[in-house]
Amino acid sequence: MSASSESTAADENRIPDEQLQHAAHNNDQDVEKQPPAPKHGMPTFPEGGLFAWMAVAGAWLAIFTTFGYANTFGVFQDYYQFKGYPNQPATNISWVGSVQLFFQFALGAVAGPLYDKGYFRHLMVVGTVIYVVCLMMTSLCKEFWQTVLAQGIGVGIGIGLIYLPALSILSQFFMKRRATAIGIAVTGSSVGGICLPIMLNNLIEQHGFRKAVQYTGYLILGCLVLSIALMHPRIPPNPNPPKKPSPKELLKDIPYVFCCLGAFSVALGLFFPFFYLQVFAQVHGLSHNLVFYTLAIVNGASVFGRVVPNLVADKIGSLNLMTAGCFASGIIAYSIFGAGTPGGLIAVAILYGFFSGAYVSLISPALIAFANNHTEIGLRVGFGFMAVSLAALSGTPITGALLDRYGFYAPIIWSGTTITAGGVLFCYSNLRFRQKKGTWKV
Repeated sequence: MSASSESTAADENRIPDEQLQHAAHNNDQDVEKQPPAPKHGMPTFPEGGLFAWMAVAGAWLAIFTTFGYANTFGVFQDYYQFKGYPNQPATNISWVGSVQLFFQFALGAVAGPLYDKGYFRHLMVVGTVIYVVCLMMTSLCKEFWQTVLAQGIGVGIGIGLIYLPALSILSQFFMKRRATAIGIAVTGSSVGGICLPIMLNNLIEQHGFRKAVQYTGYLILGCLVLSIALMHPRIPPNPNPPKKPSPKELLKDIPYVFCCLGAFSVALGLFFPFFYLQVFAQVHGLSHNLVFYTLAIVNGASVFGRVVPNLVADKIGSLNLMTAGCFASGIIAYSIFGAGTPGGLIAVAILYGFFSGAYVSLISPALIAFANNHTEIGLRVGFGFMAVSLAALSGTPITGALLDRYGFYAPIIWSGTTITAGGVLFCYSNLRFRQKKGTWKV
């Protein structure tokens, strides 16, 4: 971004001194005194420092325990399908994961505006309580409908209240290095996806399903308490914020709308490998150890996919790089056809993990880029996550139904096609946004 464009942005978003002074004394809002807050003009971004990296560490822990644990659903799918609820078809079981994903993203429409108003810590605490309690209830479920309520709805709501605030708070500390900071934080999802499936698989074998889920619940509780302690809101909520765009006005923002449509299309097929690759390996008779480590391989590669591209994205634009990662993910999804051998499975797991990780880590910075000022960040990201939630609710059951009726052939085609179609929509969004901004870096 040029110096002149940064200056223009600063003028547009200038916050009067009296508003900041009033907000600093508002005891009803959740703002800590320790981190240095801006005193003049547009909020400044330290781009580093103790509190900034504490926030990154806290966000990492929050995402490790939320989306990292959500990445273990392939283990739950495998357990429910073959041991827990063997009489339930794959379609029904996949509804647990899809309902959970729906609430994880849909709650962004609620959490986003509340975050913008300063209720960061309230969201984190309430989300933590709901998440841990419902996870413990999941371990006690004996009927399938109970699992849907506890794990699908309850855990999904808890994660949904935590994820967006934990991610959005980084925007208070970073601007030029925002994609890098978010990329580092979302590696928590991948690391969780490496450690937690291995942990859960082994605990289930050694102690049974109930104790396995409870032990992971204790770990999650400890991590989230530490996460909340590390993250401190830095910028006071503006008592007289600029008027936010209405839903009707958002729908007139064509580049943003096509970005949301692209995210919707991608989410229809993106989670298929995460939910079913372990089942695919087991059905094709691959070794027990390789089946165990399938999700760990995907998420291990995803760690690099969430950091390396983000370092480049700060220089060439998040939307540009996200579009490329989306096309690559779609192509690799088609290649699951060749994953019936140990070498093929490992290759697909590594490549899909890397490129899907790049997409997942860049979608939030891309949505943030459409915000006209700092007070719109929660709204823009929340609205985009709502689009993802609708696709997540329907996408996995669709792939489950295709799997039950046609085998793996149809859901693989579905996954690759929907992800690639999302890439096409991102391309159009990219072109229109470049015209609007007057620069290729978007």
